[in-house]
Amino acid sequence: MSLPRILFVDDEPRILDGLRRSLRARRYDWDMDFATSGAQALEALAGAPYDVVVSDMRMPGMDGAELLTEAGRAHPGVARVVLSGHIEPEVIVKVAMAGHRFLTKPSDADSLTAVIDQLLLRTCASRPSLARRLAGAVLSIPESPGHADSVAALLAPDATVETAVHAAVCDVGLAAKLLQLSGSRFFGARPRNYSIESIVRAMGVPMVQAVADAGHRSWSPAGWYPGSEPLLAATWRHARATALLVEQVASPANRPHAQAAALLQDVGHLICLAGADAAADLEAGTRDGVPFRDVAVELLHLWGVPPPVVVAVAQRDTPHRPDPSGLGVAGALRTAHLLVTQAEAGSLPVADRQELALLLAHPQLQAHPIDWVQAAEEAQAQAGRTACSAAS
Repeated sequence: MSLPRILFVDDEPRILDGLRRSLRARRYDWDMDFATSGAQALEALAGAPYDVVVSDMRMPGMDGAELLTEAGRAHPGVARVVLSGHIEPEVIVKVAMAGHRFLTKPSDADSLTAVIDQLLLRTCASRPSLARRLAGAVLSIPESPGHADSVAALLAPDATVETAVHAAVCDVGLAAKLLQLSGSRFFGARPRNYSIESIVRAMGVPMVQAVADAGHRSWSPAGWYPGSEPLLAATWRHARATALLVEQVASPANRPHAQAAALLQDVGHLICLAGADAAADLEAGTRDGVPFRDVAVELLHLWGVPPPVVVAVAQRDTPHRPDPSGLGVAGALRTAHLLVTQAEAGSLPVADRQELALLLAHPQLQAHPIDWVQAAEEAQAQAGRTACSAAS
């Protein structure tokens, strides 16, 4: 079995020499190559398959963002890591679109190897390479039809922190991109469990506006897969309703991750149905034979979204038997998802009804005097009538 192939790119030979020395212990784990320019790196990528490319940001001629953007277009299955010693806003926005993970320079060998090892893991068991290619090609998550204008209105030049927060929790793509960026060191240390609201407040309105604008500009499809518009609209409403409800279902400690998981639970639909030429099967929920959910989980893993969020998204459709001590993030999402699904459809299959009854009997939920069925109906109604441009 061949070793994973890693390509390191930096225009300074001394930096590459330092990487060779610091990573020498991994020479039995990886095949490593080194390039001194973007052009040389693209030539290497065209000549052999690589698993991960790690590039400096500032290089003469073709910079790291340009290199990684082109690499993602031509070789979407290659995971892309940005190394940068500069944190100017315009640089951050460029790397937000080009890379999957972001490290500041100088970066210690342990941090770098940990990121590479994570990216070498594939989350899809059945068709890992195809799932990686589908997810790896994504620069930003496309908005559901007609949604971009509402988000743009919220993020107008005079936007406040409050309207920026509302935009982020309304826009699945923006929420995902902010979660991706917040895991980097560009913004300093962060608590392990942070909310989308806290990320917006930490980054500031101008940065959120710039990230949203870059995301909108990075995606201009010819159209959605024929007949998918009703599914996409229903997907967005379900995500919004579940996010509203899960704030009540989840424990305070798990609430930030549970809200993020609710918003991101079906990003695979947005990814896989973008573009009229997508080989999608709406009934089966697959693209080229890969389930939409598998593509979503692979993307969130690539982007370094917190593991509890990724696990909850992966397990949303898995029956839960939570520990009596707490529902956890995945159990909270599963509970809110079933409640909202019941509110939308009017009923659930027998097995789901039985599972939901057990979940609602959990001590975590019994401790609150809430009619959970009514709460789900209210969340579903609010998600259906509240445009993203309105106050939540």
